[in-house]
Amino acid sequence: MKRYFTAVLFALFSQVALFSQVALFSEVTVAEPLKWQTSFTDHEAVIFASSTGVDSLKDAIAAVPKSVWIRSVQVSPLAQFDGFQHELHTYLQQHYPQVFADALASAGNIHNPKVVALREGFKEAILASGFVKQMNSDFSGRCERITSVDIEKFFITTQSSTLQFEAMVWLKTEQCY
Repeated sequence: MKRYFTAVLFALFSQVALFSQVALFSEVTVAEPLKWQTSFTDHEAVIFASSTGVDSLKDAIAAVPKSVWIRSVQVSPLAQFDGFQHELHTYLQQHYPQVFADALASAGNIHNPKVVALREGFKEAILASGFVKQMNSDFSGRCERITSVDIEKFFITTQSSTLQFEAMVWLKTEQCY
Protein backbone atom coordinates (compact mmCIF):
# COMPACT_ATOMS: atom_id res chain seq x y z
CA MET A 1 0.00 0.00 0.00
CA LYS A 2 1.43 3.38 -0.95
CA ARG A 3 1.83 6.19 1.54
CA TYR A 4 -0.38 9.18 1.06
CA PHE A 5 -0.95 12.32 3.08
CA THR A 6 -3.76 12.81 5.57
CA ALA A 7 -5.76 14.91 3.17
CA VAL A 8 -6.96 14.38 -0.37
CA LEU A 9 -6.21 17.14 -2.83
CA PHE A 10 -8.92 17.97 -5.31
CA ALA A 11 -10.27 20.44 -7.83
CA LEU A 12 -13.14 18.90 -9.70
CA PHE A 13 -13.59 15.40 -8.29
CA SER A 14 -14.11 14.12 -4.77
CA GLN A 15 -12.88 10.68 -3.79
CA VAL A 16 -14.34 8.40 -1.14
CA ALA A 17 -11.54 7.42 1.24
CA LEU A 18 -11.20 5.26 4.32
CA PHE A 19 -8.30 5.86 6.64
CA SER A 20 -6.37 3.83 9.17
CA GLN A 21 -4.18 5.93 11.41
CA VAL A 22 -0.45 5.31 11.20
CA ALA A 23 1.55 7.62 13.50
CA LEU A 24 0.82 11.22 12.51
CA PHE A 25 -0.08 10.43 8.92
CA SER A 26 -2.54 7.96 7.48
CA GLU A 27 -2.49 5.36 4.78
CA VAL A 28 -5.31 5.73 2.32
CA THR A 29 -7.55 3.06 0.89
CA VAL A 30 -9.69 4.54 -1.84
CA ALA A 31 -12.66 3.04 -3.65
CA GLU A 32 -11.05 4.16 -6.91
CA PRO A 33 -7.29 4.62 -7.07
CA LEU A 34 -6.38 8.15 -6.03
CA LYS A 35 -4.44 10.01 -8.68
CA TRP A 36 -2.87 13.46 -8.70
CA GLN A 37 -3.19 15.98 -11.50
CA THR A 38 -1.57 19.29 -12.22
CA SER A 39 -3.21 22.16 -14.03
CA PHE A 40 -0.81 24.52 -15.81
CA THR A 41 -1.37 28.16 -16.74
CA ASP A 42 1.54 30.24 -18.06
CA HIS A 43 4.35 29.79 -15.52
CA GLU A 44 2.18 28.52 -12.68
CA ALA A 45 0.58 25.23 -11.65
CA VAL A 46 -2.08 23.93 -9.25
CA ILE A 47 -2.11 20.34 -7.92
CA PHE A 48 -5.37 18.52 -7.17
CA ALA A 49 -6.75 15.01 -6.85
CA SER A 50 -8.58 13.37 -9.71
CA SER A 51 -9.51 9.99 -11.10
CA THR A 52 -6.58 10.25 -13.54
CA GLY A 53 -2.97 11.36 -13.13
CA VAL A 54 0.12 10.18 -11.22
CA ASP A 55 -0.03 7.89 -8.19
CA SER A 56 1.37 10.16 -5.46
CA LEU A 57 1.50 13.82 -4.55
CA LYS A 58 5.28 13.61 -4.34
CA ASP A 59 5.34 12.34 -7.96
CA ALA A 60 2.99 15.16 -9.03
CA ILE A 61 5.32 17.72 -7.45
CA ALA A 62 8.38 16.12 -9.08
CA ALA A 63 6.69 16.13 -12.51
CA VAL A 64 6.34 19.91 -12.53
CA PRO A 65 9.37 21.62 -14.10
CA LYS A 66 11.24 23.73 -11.56
CA SER A 67 10.72 26.77 -13.80
CA VAL A 68 6.96 26.46 -13.13
CA TRP A 69 5.72 27.70 -9.76
CA ILE A 70 3.27 25.37 -8.01
CA ARG A 71 1.07 28.17 -6.72
CA SER A 72 -1.33 26.08 -4.65
CA VAL A 73 -2.61 22.69 -3.59
CA GLN A 74 -6.39 22.32 -3.33
CA VAL A 75 -7.71 20.23 -0.42
CA SER A 76 -11.20 18.87 0.29
CA PRO A 77 -13.36 17.34 1.71
CA LEU A 78 -11.86 17.45 5.18
CA ALA A 79 -14.49 15.37 7.01
CA GLN A 80 -13.07 12.12 5.60
CA PHE A 81 -9.69 12.54 7.26
CA ASP A 82 -9.76 11.44 10.89
CA GLY A 83 -6.05 12.03 11.64
CA PHE A 84 -6.08 15.50 10.11
CA GLN A 85 -9.40 16.30 11.84
CA HIS A 86 -7.88 15.25 15.18
CA GLU A 87 -4.87 17.53 14.64
CA LEU A 88 -7.17 20.47 13.84
CA HIS A 89 -9.38 19.81 16.91
CA THR A 90 -6.35 19.55 19.21
CA TYR A 91 -4.77 22.75 17.92
CA LEU A 92 -7.99 24.74 18.24
CA GLN A 93 -8.68 23.39 21.74
CA GLN A 94 -5.19 24.43 22.85
CA HIS A 95 -4.93 27.82 21.13
CA TYR A 96 -8.55 29.02 20.83
CA PRO A 97 -10.43 27.24 23.64
CA GLN A 98 -13.29 29.72 24.12
CA VAL A 99 -13.82 30.55 20.42
CA PHE A 100 -13.70 26.83 19.63
CA ALA A 101 -16.21 25.97 22.39
CA ASP A 102 -18.55 28.78 21.26
CA ALA A 103 -18.41 27.62 17.64
CA LEU A 104 -19.09 24.01 18.61
CA ALA A 105 -22.07 24.99 20.76
CA SER A 106 -23.50 27.08 17.94
CA ALA A 107 -25.32 26.13 14.75
CA GLY A 108 -22.86 24.92 12.12
CA ASN A 109 -23.74 26.96 9.05
CA ILE A 110 -21.07 28.95 7.24
CA HIS A 111 -22.55 32.36 8.09
CA ASN A 112 -22.93 31.82 11.84
CA PRO A 113 -20.86 34.55 13.57
CA LYS A 114 -19.45 32.10 16.13
CA VAL A 115 -18.26 29.77 13.39
CA VAL A 116 -16.92 32.70 11.35
CA ALA A 117 -14.88 33.77 14.41
CA LEU A 118 -13.00 30.45 14.24
CA ARG A 119 -11.81 30.85 10.62
CA GLU A 120 -8.42 32.43 11.36
CA GLY A 121 -7.64 29.85 14.05
CA PHE A 122 -8.67 27.10 11.63
CA LYS A 123 -6.20 28.42 9.04
CA GLU A 124 -3.45 28.51 11.69
CA ALA A 125 -4.27 24.93 12.68
CA ILE A 126 -3.89 23.78 9.07
CA LEU A 127 -0.52 25.53 8.72
CA ALA A 128 0.68 23.94 11.99
CA SER A 129 -0.41 20.43 10.93
CA GLY A 130 1.86 17.50 10.15
CA PHE A 131 0.29 17.38 6.68
CA VAL A 132 1.61 20.84 5.78
CA LYS A 133 4.99 20.10 7.37
CA GLN A 134 5.33 16.98 5.20
CA MET A 135 4.27 18.90 2.10
CA ASN A 136 6.81 21.64 2.83
CA SER A 137 9.45 18.93 3.07
CA ASP A 138 8.40 17.65 -0.35
CA PHE A 139 8.43 21.20 -1.75
CA SER A 140 11.87 22.07 -0.33
CA GLY A 141 13.71 20.65 -3.35
CA ARG A 142 11.80 23.12 -5.51
CA CYS A 143 12.50 26.10 -3.26
CA GLU A 144 8.78 26.52 -2.57
CA ARG A 145 6.83 26.24 0.67
CA ILE A 146 3.27 26.56 1.89
CA THR A 147 2.90 29.87 3.69
CA SER A 148 -0.81 30.63 3.74
CA VAL A 149 -4.27 29.09 3.60
CA ASP A 150 -7.42 30.31 1.90
CA ILE A 151 -10.75 28.70 2.79
CA GLU A 152 -14.29 28.72 1.50
CA LYS A 153 -17.49 27.26 2.86
CA PHE A 154 -16.04 26.61 6.33
CA PHE A 155 -18.48 24.98 8.73
CA ILE A 156 -18.66 22.43 11.52
CA THR A 157 -20.86 19.37 11.21
CA THR A 158 -21.73 16.32 13.26
CA GLN A 159 -21.73 12.95 11.56
CA SER A 160 -22.14 9.87 13.73
CA SER A 161 -21.94 12.16 16.79
CA THR A 162 -18.43 13.27 15.79
CA LEU A 163 -17.72 16.96 15.27
CA GLN A 164 -15.96 17.57 11.98
CA PHE A 165 -14.65 20.53 10.06
CA GLU A 166 -15.61 21.01 6.43
CA ALA A 167 -14.12 23.52 4.03
CA MET A 168 -12.62 23.96 0.62
CA VAL A 169 -8.95 24.71 1.33
CA TRP A 170 -6.24 26.17 -0.86
CA LEU A 171 -2.71 25.76 0.47
CA LYS A 172 -0.83 28.66 -1.08
CA THR A 173 2.87 28.47 -1.74
CA GLU A 174 5.59 31.04 -1.79
CA GLN A 175 8.83 30.80 -3.73
CA CYS A 176 12.10 31.22 -1.87
CA TYR A 177 14.76 33.49 -3.29
